[in-house]
Amino acid sequence: MGRGDGGEDRVRFLRALAFEIRRKRPAAEAMAECIESEGRGGRHRQWRQTTVVLESDGFVPALVTGGMLGEEAAAVLASVADSGDHRLLSAALAALADFQERQG
Repeated sequence: MGRGDGGEDRVRFLRALAFEIRRKRPAAEAMAECIESEGRGGRHRQWRQTTVVLESDGFVPALVTGGMLGEEAAAVLASVADSGDHRLLSAALAALADFQERQG
């Protein structure tokens, strides 16, 4: 995906990620699955760096690399992710998707 892509792609990705995490999938595993799904849509190259960051630095840095979050949101989301509460993390991601959707 990357920073230059439309908000609709970010919203779709964040909602899919929130759904998978809500189902109690580990965040990194859920994100890898969402990235794979995006790759099937012909956007594999755009996600290559995000996949590398997911594997080396983790979930939240990968969201920043993929253009899903800014630095401020990442600082807050890191605390939510560290809490280990999948429902809270899923709700936070859904709220970010709602915010992105309102931003157009």
